[in-house]
Amino acid sequence: MKLELDLDTINRNAKRWEDKNWRFRSFLKMQDSDKIDEMVAGIYEEVLEGVDCTECGNCCIELDTCFSGPEIDRMATALGIDKKKFIKESTKPDEFGAKDKFFLNSKPCKFLKDKKCTIYELRPEECSSYPYLHKEGFTSRLFGVMQNYEICPIVYNVYEILKQWFNYR
Repeated sequence: MKLELDLDTINRNAKRWEDKNWRFRSFLKMQDSDKIDEMVAGIYEEVLEGVDCTECGNCCIELDTCFSGPEIDRMATALGIDKKKFIKESTKPDEFGAKDKFFLNSKPCKFLKDKKCTIYELRPEECSSYPYLHKEGFTSRLFGVMQNYEICPIVYNVYEILKQWFNYR
């Protein structure tokens, strides 16, 4: 299986196939969610073998990095930085008012250097579990999948292979 890894091509295709992808999303929502989870898990494992995230880093460039309070505590302690100063100077509050959720106030992620995470062992759970395709409930998270389709080569390829499996035109 040949994977598409070129971000320009992925972005172009995302725009070109937007209507088709939204229709496929509706189609997937009508399918057995357990069956789809099983399919996605298998496809995800295959695709993951062919994608080196350190050659991409697009998620760290395009997405907001989110830390919980305990994650900031852990990171601040390990890096020897002042937690309150880090929160004040480097984060913005959650737009929905969550008190224990902090977003970096800049993109790309300030911890990204040469497409590699400089706090890899300390990175927040949101980063370590991205692009979330290994989790159950794929059909209930399709809106997020659609948002990540043009950002992440893994999501793009999993979605495209799913379309092929269903012979979706």
